[in-house]
Amino acid sequence: MYKYDLHIHTAECDKYAWVGGAEIVRRYKDTGYDGLVITDHYESRMLDWFKDEIGTNDKEKIINRYLRGYYSARNEAEKIGFTVLCGAEVRFEGNINDYLIYGLEEQDFYSLPLLNKLQNIEELSAVLPQNAIIVQAHPFRNGMTVCSSNNIFGIEGYNGCTEKFRNEMAKMFASHYKKAITSGSDFHEISTLAKGGIETHKKINSPIDLVNILKSGDYKIIESY
Repeated sequence: MYKYDLHIHTAECDKYAWVGGAEIVRRYKDTGYDGLVITDHYESRMLDWFKDEIGTNDKEKIINRYLRGYYSARNEAEKIGFTVLCGAEVRFEGNINDYLIYGLEEQDFYSLPLLNKLQNIEELSAVLPQNAIIVQAHPFRNGMTVCSSNNIFGIEGYNGCTEKFRNEMAKMFASHYKKAITSGSDFHEISTLAKGGIETHKKINSPIDLVNILKSGDYKIIESY
């Protein structure tokens, strides 16, 4: 079985994360994982955190800065035979709902509009490439609202930084609406290392491989309480 964590934040791109991309890769490799998806926060806070570095509203500069943690992780992964994919955790203005995006290639971030500037999940769905999918992250945290099941592929039914009863509610919601259930550690620090993800019989080498596995349902979620 191959193991992949689908929800990872890096110190390069998140003021609330404490471990850099390269070290994350080494530690996950040591725990027996085969890969992970970098899902740094893609929201207005990111622009505020690094406004002195970005300096302008130039999209290319913003995306270069946003992908720094991914680049760090990917470069280390290439040295040690590990898979690192590029994803995102998107949040719009006006609420605190978070949406995990899978299936994006690195170049897609440069061709897409700034995702945090979109108004809602409908607009996000409309601009994403055909193969990309949207999973609502930890939807039963305080202050969050579950969006219409019509607009998402799946629900994060296990989140390594969320209480068990909230995760169970997420899984119940997903099951009721026949949505895919995913899992991720929501890694920010060592205490959340390797607490979530998926196990699958098939090796994942690319974003489309991951999307195909999730669409097939041929995987088991990892849970660690």
